[in-house]
Order: sequence, then structure tokens, then C-alpha cells
Amino acid sequence: MDFDCIEIERRLAIGFNEYLSPESRHRMVLSGSSLEEISRKDSRFRMYLRETRDVIHWLSTSPNHSIIWYGDADYPAFSPIRTHLPYMLFCDGQRPDSLRRTAAVVGTRHATYAGIQQAYRFGLEAAGNGMNLISGFAEGIDQAAMRGAVDAQGPCIGVLGCGHEEEYPCLTIELRKRMIDSGGCVLSRFAPHAVAYKSNFLSRNLIIAAYSSFVVAVQAPDKSGTLNTCDYAVQMGKEVYVGSEGVGDRFVQAGTTQLFNDGSAVLTSLASRDISGTDRLLRVVECEETGLLDGYSDSTKRFGDRCYLMKKEIGSA
Repeated sequence: MDFDCIEIERRLAIGFNEYLSPESRHRMVLSGSSLEEISRKDSRFRMYLRETRDVIHWLSTSPNHSIIWYGDADYPAFSPIRTHLPYMLFCDGQRPDSLRRTAAVVGTRHATYAGIQQAYRFGLEAAGNGMNLISGFAEGIDQAAMRGAVDAQGPCIGVLGCGHEEEYPCLTIELRKRMIDSGGCVLSRFAPHAVAYKSNFLSRNLIIAAYSSFVVAVQAPDKSGTLNTCDYAVQMGKEVYVGSEGVGDRFVQAGTTQLFNDGSAVLTSLASRDISGTDRLLRVVECEETGLLDGYSDSTKRFGDRCYLMKKEIGSA
């Protein structure tokens, strides 16, 4: 990959100084001032030499690696949130298509089996209806939804709470590769070798909400990171829905049940007419495994002990 290492290093060093707003960092980049000049004028400014060189090395290792800068067409809109925003996002894979509707499907790591199956169906439906799916790699709901999207060969966006060179959560390297092969990408706001800290996941949730067109919380307990994602989405003026498996009296349903009580619509399918702007061409239905040979083998998917059929909606164009 050909790029100007000196200029990239300057832009990265400015970008890592997160006490500055994205707008301030952007003006600083456009000014052309050297890092030494900026440091003399602002004692808080740091060079971030290790982090910038880490990123430059990472960029050089694959043509799939790129940076989404503040001001790029595929940089997300965070408004009206204005604090703790990233100036750049590190992308492995096809950069997000801002013209596609994007469904964020999120939920707890400790989901019920029925909740995990519903998340997988939502992933199939997102891909089948031409949407991006975005989620956060956590075990349980997030990974099930992402596997549904890649099983249907649809674009899936995964957002990390660590750097790209860290395998966190564990055993997700194969999933990341499948996502990229399916036309999706893996995003992070952290340098490639940054480890996962608890506070990082607030940033991850903010990015998920920013790229989403709407959010579906499948299952979540009270005080869950899922609710944090939903809160960001509401602040950004986006619709938040609840999976039907999220309403009940179980511990893992407490947060999503509260969302329902606060007015969020309940979904059993992403082909629901409750979701505005969805073409509703394909709905996923559970089917008997013995029916796989009845002309539908290319449209059926197996997940756990269940089989699903991607079926065209009656009355759709």
C-alpha cells in the first residue's frame, strides 16, 4: 500500500489527542502545522509515537486495512452527541456503505437459547432484505446475529472494544474473516494492539448506534451495555425496538422489558411493518429438517438444533 508515512503519522498523532474535539483536530490537520509546532503551543499535546507507528505498520500489512477519518463520506454522524468522539476509525475490510440501511442487533452475553435463535434469524433477515447488520462481537446475542448475516452472505459490520490485533472476545478470528469475505468489515477506534478495557465498550456502543439506522435489543438485563447502545440511538433520533424474546420476567429480560414498557415496539421479524423504510421482501421461518429437500435447500440455514427457511413475503414486489 502506498501512502505518505510522515503525513499519516502527523494526522494520527493529532487524532489520538482526544481532549480536542473532532472539529478542532480536523482544523489542526488542515493547518499543516508540524507536531513540534503544535507541542510548543499546547503543553497537553502528545506525540503518541508508539500508537502511530503501530497503526502505520498495521496499514502496511494488508490492502484491506484503512482509516475512516472525520469528514470522510463513510464517517458516521454522531450528532447531537459531541463529547468523547473518535477522529478516526480503523477499518479491516470493505468500508461501510452509507447508502444501505443498517440494522443494529444487540443484546446480552447471557441470553436464553430462544433469544440466541431469534438474534440469528434477525441476522438472516437483515442480509436477505439488503441491509447491513452491525453489532459488537460479544458472545450470545451479538455473535448469533452476526453469524446469521454472514451465513446469508450479507454485509456485516463488527465493532471491537480493543485493537484489531487483539483477539477479544476469544475465538472470533474465524468470524472476522467470514465477515470480511462477505463484503463486511471490522471497525475499531483503538490502536491495533490496544487491549480491551471496560470503558472501551462505551465507545464501541456509541459507534454501533451511530452507524445504525435502527436498533433491535433482543434480550438484555437491567444495567446492560445494550441499554447504553439504545440510549445513544435515542439521543441520535433513531428508533429502538425490542425482540419478542426480550419481554418477560427473566433476569436477562429486565432491561428489554423496561424498553417495551417505555414504548419500544416488539419485533418477531425484521420484515415487520413496524420498521419504516424496510422492503420486507424476505422473512425467516423455522422449518422441519425433513423439508430441506422440497425445493428450498439453497434457502435453508441451520443454527444449533433449528433449521430456518428464508421465504419471500406474500404480496411483496
